[in-house]
Amino acid sequence: MTELRSGLSAAPLSAADAGSVTEVWRACEEHDDGVAQCVEADVVAFLGRPSFDFARDSVGIRDGDALVAFGVQLGVRITFVHVLPPYRGREIGAWLLRWSQDAARALGAELTAQEISDNEHAAIALLERDGYVRRWDFWAMDIALEEEPTAPALPSGYAIRDFVPGRDERVAFDVIHRAFSEWPEHVPSTFEDWSATSLGRPGFAPPLLALLEGEGEVVGVVLLIEDEDEGWIDQLAVAREHRGRGLARALLVHAFGMTWRRGRRRCGLGTDARTGARGLYEHVGMRVRRTYGEYAKPL
Repeated sequence: MTELRSGLSAAPLSAADAGSVTEVWRACEEHDDGVAQCVEADVVAFLGRPSFDFARDSVGIRDGDALVAFGVQLGVRITFVHVLPPYRGREIGAWLLRWSQDAARALGAELTAQEISDNEHAAIALLERDGYVRRWDFWAMDIALEEEPTAPALPSGYAIRDFVPGRDERVAFDVIHRAFSEWPEHVPSTFEDWSATSLGRPGFAPPLLALLEGEGEVVGVVLLIEDEDEGWIDQLAVAREHRGRGLARALLVHAFGMTWRRGRRRCGLGTDARTGARGLYEHVGMRVRRTYGEYAKPL
């Protein structure tokens, strides 16, 4: 592995580093994309997953006591790597690239992958020189809410209700798990990891998780998370046998309404080319605000 330059050190992160990781992540987004999207609650959530092993799945690069770069391996699916702009061009990115491949191998992954903003030109060039290939696009989308959306119309026999803690955790997870498992190359989460990152995310409240019932069972789920100035639809799923009835659209509009009633005037979400859902989101007025590519390399 490429050696770090003198004065820099590498060691696993800890839960106490969530704030510093967020600061580095946001500084990189502001530099590359003009606007920061990461918030500390996101970092706390994924570092708090039961399956996350700090010694195996994380590394922080420090200049003295200051965190200047980091790498985080989230299961076998994806690696996130960020280097503060003033520290770029010092071979830190190349060092973290090797680390990310070793971290993926340690989990038994067959490939290593990173999601990179289209504005991160140097990072994309580094990955491509090392043999990474762009596999699909990922879009961050949003909509400005100028008034409270009209309550969604549902087909007869369907109703949207609030999540009930202590009763609905497993059924919500099961709907999401089955729907997301249809994606090509989707790596499923465990219930414990999903619960930690969704229900255990700082700021979660039961009204932010809505369940769609039909024919006597839960057949759809939408989970909203709240950032400083917007709502973010973190997960939306409808059981395959109930699709084609406008239910996903109804859950989407319901989330817009939750966003409005909780005092925010913008709602966003992320989707990628595997889902085939971009057209639905554009049809209700959402627009792409940032594009990413997933770059992957077989191990």
